[in-house]
Amino acid sequence: MKNRLPFVLFILLLLGGLLGGLPSARASHLLGCDMTYTSLGNNQYRVKFRLYRDCSGIQASAFTLACRNGGCNATATVSAPLVQQGPTIAATPLGPNTPGTCASPSALYPLYDFTNYEATVTLPPGQWTLSTAQGSRPDIGNLAIAGSTDLYAEAYLDNRGTNVFNTSPQFDPQDIPIQYSCVNQRNSLGFSSVEPDGDSLAYALVAPLAACGTNVTYAPYNNQPSPVLITTNPVCLYSPVASGSSTFTPTLPLPVAMDTTGSCPQLTGRPRFKLNQTARTITFMPNAYSPATVAGDGRNKYQVVVEVTEYRRINGVRRVVGRVRREAVIIVIDCGANTVPRPVVAVARTVNSGTSTFNSVDSTQIDVASCSFSRVTLNFTDPDNQRTPSAHQQLTVTLPTDINTNPLLLASGDIGSFTITGNGSESPVGTLYFQPSPAMVGRLIRLNFRVEDNAAPVKGVQTRVVVVRIVRNNAASLVTAGVAGGGSADLCAGGTLVLQANAMRPDSVRRLSNNTTVPQTYAYQWTVRGDGLNQAQATSATISVAPTRTSRYSLAVSPITGFGTNCGDTTSVLVRVLPATAAPVVTRNGLVLTSSYATGNQWYRDGLPIAGATARTLTVTANGAYSVQTLVAASTLGSCLSPFSAAQTVLSAQRALAGSSLSVVPNPTPDGRISVVLTGYHQPVELTVFDALGRTIAHKSVTTPNPQGTTQPLDLTSVGAGVYVLQVRTAASLETRRVVHE
Repeated sequence: MKNRLPFVLFILLLLGGLLGGLPSARASHLLGCDMTYTSLGNNQYRVKFRLYRDCSGIQASAFTLACRNGGCNATATVSAPLVQQGPTIAATPLGPNTPGTCASPSALYPLYDFTNYEATVTLPPGQWTLSTAQGSRPDIGNLAIAGSTDLYAEAYLDNRGTNVFNTSPQFDPQDIPIQYSCVNQRNSLGFSSVEPDGDSLAYALVAPLAACGTNVTYAPYNNQPSPVLITTNPVCLYSPVASGSSTFTPTLPLPVAMDTTGSCPQLTGRPRFKLNQTARTITFMPNAYSPATVAGDGRNKYQVVVEVTEYRRINGVRRVVGRVRREAVIIVIDCGANTVPRPVVAVARTVNSGTSTFNSVDSTQIDVASCSFSRVTLNFTDPDNQRTPSAHQQLTVTLPTDINTNPLLLASGDIGSFTITGNGSESPVGTLYFQPSPAMVGRLIRLNFRVEDNAAPVKGVQTRVVVVRIVRNNAASLVTAGVAGGGSADLCAGGTLVLQANAMRPDSVRRLSNNTTVPQTYAYQWTVRGDGLNQAQATSATISVAPTRTSRYSLAVSPITGFGTNCGDTTSVLVRVLPATAAPVVTRNGLVLTSSYATGNQWYRDGLPIAGATARTLTVTANGAYSVQTLVAASTLGSCLSPFSAAQTVLSAQRALAGSSLSVVPNPTPDGRISVVLTGYHQPVELTVFDALGRTIAHKSVTTPNPQGTTQPLDLTSVGAGVYVLQVRTAASLETRRVVHE
């Protein structure tokens, strides 16, 4: 419902306009507004209306709250006066040298003030539209019919159903909805809100309203760029895309710089104007400024409206239960050589805490793990202080006064605490100490920071919403067989495996009472589904397991200091026991040995691996005992080394050292009895007789230091007829003879 100025005031204004004294009704300068509500129970609601006004205009008249059940065409069945709450909040000076009060306004830059109003109404279950209006809007650069339409504020409430009560999102008072923005510099404007009921919120850029269901008409886009032909051979055309139409739009409400996208032959422009749903901010770079003549000039002023829709699941159905809007104004100014402060940069300082930071163009996000202590610094800087020579500007950081105590912010230490040092200096530093309880997992906290320099005549301002997300972090890990990870490991039958636990938490716990830290300690508990766990090691950080079948080993790591059992971390590893493999069988054909396995072989001579001998066959070139071991693919899970094959002793034709000789008589031998006559042997010898398969059938050690000229009998009567090999070995020689048993 529209509220018109009282008749007497109207006459005075009319006369004043005729006589050139009082300003016209069009000079009300109502720049923006927002409306929210709070449930008081029993269908009673307290409605808050905040008005933003260019204080060079006349004072606004009284406002009345109108409540309609059923949409724009319904009649207002509930109404109440909106009563001013406290004095009007004074304007903020634009810079150190600009006037600080509405009593002495600047000639070029408008100052503004805020007035808060409240009304209490009873709203039975229904679909309610709450609104108030007053004429008229001032001249605004992106609106076509400003000056002839009302400033209209609206909120929506759906409280249908039993015990359905709702408190709307509450806009953060830290966000100033009248934003001075430096031309050709990146700026941001916050629309953060808290949701007391825990409902889901969706943000959208929308058009300002002239009345219920009636959008204000947008003005022509006053900085519409034209297509540019960059090259003709090959053809490359740049086509800037501004608002997508010839007028301003809700998603592009002011002229901004463009980023070039695409590739030739067709390049396009992407406006530098973005709504960030998570941070609940808009980031933009205005690129048009017209020197203003008076504070009331509509040029350089642009209306921006954000609508917040509130969703709740009721009886299994997701439903819109509320909607609020904030109309803000961006005032583009020429900041000259002054650069706005940089956005805050968050840096995680505590290792193994599970805390991570993300600093982008339009947002700062901190992910904090529950149950962990961590420290994050927030650095506030200004480019003008980092150039040579430095401007030495002083930075003032403004933040919520209840940041540490508000249950929706840092919750009196349940989530953390914040301190700042050097506020008002060239480089203030904020410190966030986090130690959230497990009950806080899933919480999303938005901390608003406003950073101002003290440049003259126009100070630079940067707003930033730091989004803190509390996440669960099961940070225990395992090192399996010397390899970090966990998950699974393969173990050959009969083997053992070492499992080492790591508590991936910071090594200290913050004591809020005296602002100190103490070392963290941990408890370990191993369990197994299977076998192979030594219960004597079940509470140790490192254990050795010897499963006989595939088994899963689970580990719980609990911090002992500062947290309860709800903060335990868990992990596990599956140890798969691979099937046992059979030893390879070696067959012999003369001096060629063959493994029963086609691949994976490694041949050994006298117990030592033979370099490069990995084929299935081996041709012997030297005397010795030969064996093979094979890497066998036990299954699709992995491979295991087989046992060694039986050793094969192979003799090749080798001559004795000079001066050595022997004779075998009788050879052939009819009865298997032979005599070995040693001539020229001056050291102990070993006499060995082998069959065709390399098996030993007779052996004799001659330990006499000088066996020269001696005769050594050997008995082959236990074996049948055949051809055998006699080997005579000393420490320095080897000689062989062929022996035939008839």
